[in-house]
Amino acid sequence: MFKKLLNIFFAVLISSSVQSQEIIRSLELKPEGTFSLKGYLYHFEDKTNQLTERNIQQKNFELLKNEKVNVGNSPSNHWVKFKLQNTDDQTINYFIEVVNPRINHLDIYEFRTDSLTKKIHTGDALKFESRGFPNRNFVCQLSLKPNETAIYYIMAEKRYEALTYKIQLWQADKFEENDRKSYLNWGILFGLTLIVLLLNAVVWFATKDIVYGWFMMIILTGAFHIGAATGLSFQYLWPNFPDINGYYPQTFSSWLVVLFQLYFMQQFIGQTAQNSRIFHFVKKIQSFIIGSLVISIIVLILDIIPQHFFGIMLLLSLFFDFIVIPLGIISVVERIKKREKIILFLAAVTLFKSLILLIYLLNVALKLFEFDSLSVVLYNFLFDLIILSLGVLYFGFSKFRTQNEELLTTLHQHEQAQSQKIIDALEIERNRIAEDLYDDVGAILSTAIGYISSITRKAEVKEKYPIISEARKLLERAVENLRNVSHNLMPKNFAQLGLSKSLAETIDKVSETSDIHFEYVVVGKEKRLSSAVEIQIFRIASELINDILKNSFATNATLQLIYDEEKLTLISEDDGSGKPMYNNLESKVNFINGTLNLDVNDSGVTVIVEIPFS
Repeated sequence: MFKKLLNIFFAVLISSSVQSQEIIRSLELKPEGTFSLKGYLYHFEDKTNQLTERNIQQKNFELLKNEKVNVGNSPSNHWVKFKLQNTDDQTINYFIEVVNPRINHLDIYEFRTDSLTKKIHTGDALKFESRGFPNRNFVCQLSLKPNETAIYYIMAEKRYEALTYKIQLWQADKFEENDRKSYLNWGILFGLTLIVLLLNAVVWFATKDIVYGWFMMIILTGAFHIGAATGLSFQYLWPNFPDINGYYPQTFSSWLVVLFQLYFMQQFIGQTAQNSRIFHFVKKIQSFIIGSLVISIIVLILDIIPQHFFGIMLLLSLFFDFIVIPLGIISVVERIKKREKIILFLAAVTLFKSLILLIYLLNVALKLFEFDSLSVVLYNFLFDLIILSLGVLYFGFSKFRTQNEELLTTLHQHEQAQSQKIIDALEIERNRIAEDLYDDVGAILSTAIGYISSITRKAEVKEKYPIISEARKLLERAVENLRNVSHNLMPKNFAQLGLSKSLAETIDKVSETSDIHFEYVVVGKEKRLSSAVEIQIFRIASELINDILKNSFATNATLQLIYDEEKLTLISEDDGSGKPMYNNLESKVNFINGTLNLDVNDSGVTVIVEIPFS
């Protein structure tokens, strides 16, 4: 008896549903072509959340204007139904796709003639395997035999979050083609993301610059946010952990993106309290985001969630997303007058992101085209991944190169300072040796000459010992050579005389004792250099003169000092046939940042040394 009553009850339901089907427009399927459900979708809101697939058939549905369901933040269950009819003489295979992977619970029912079948019971609150068909969206594979009709009911529930989804109908071949292209594009995007992350990790390890670390955190949290929002992460990373699909992880990741962007911006442009008036305000925003994260996590762990917690988090998300653009604009405006390349680059980045945000806001108000918040996130992520990544690498390497150049300059200055100390010590020692030779040894030799001279005044001694006169001549030559050596070591009163007069004195003395005719020329007004540089130039000139005396076999030689506005030029020329044999001449010239040009030919040797004044 009970079974009969139950059969009668279901028969009445089926009969009523059949009657209701008569007023539903049927979409006629064709083996080829595309399907659009616009004008064929009907919607019903179940505010009781108690209706089942059986009693929903008795409800009056309203026709939707397009293929998209957008009910906002609704606590209700939302039903959609549509009717398909195969008027062809062959079976048609097709796919129903619910385009939104972030629906907590989703059921798809199929009603044919006398049977009602549940095709899918799934949702991102269940494990991924519940979907049956492996796809980031909710997909149901169906078929209709010739002249067969079916009505489909789709129940979607996404409480405390905005519920928006699109229902698409695909031919089997078209769906598979589109599906392959879609996954290929996503694969390219995340492959590029991995390459950028690895590249920045290597550069970060090499340069130890924290800006690469903050940039990597932006990319990582951005990739997590996009992966969670598109359902790809649920499909590939945590298919058995649906709790991660909740609103909170995705919200926290968006907060972290903003937080890391602020840290990155400060490190990237070197923003400090000294060069920015909003530096401390940015720090307060960072602290506020961190505090919001900590408090929200504590509330979730302790399970003391207030009634409007979702709304509070949504407002905070909007505030954080919108505050980062003005902060970037102000940071750029503060330093745009200096025309720094890095600031101009950040200005272009900020302008692009502001433009994307403006387009989104205008579209929200005017509904010009399909452009949702995920598109904003995706375009910004792509821009960061490609353009901002190139900028980070370029300016990072420029900074690293500049730091290396400064380090090398400091090291070179340190080496020069150490070399100068060594030279100063050597000059002191040269002075001491010169003074000892001239004052002590020279004095002794002069005394010996005096003794010999007194002896040779006696005629009998001079005649009997003529060798004494020869000894006197040798001693006098030794004194003269000693005087020349002392003078070459350090001319007497060099600091007072200067380079030009000291060389003139040296040339005069050399000319007195040499068969070579020396000419000394000074061109321009003498400009005094540091004592260390002048001493080094004197050493260079002395080496050139000594080489002419010893190795040139010349009869005429010229030494010129030419002073102009930017440099001092020392020129040595001789007409000798001998090959010069200098002792570290090039090193001496390089030490004072000079340049050396040597020309050796059959007519003689020409040496040109140029020393810049700065």
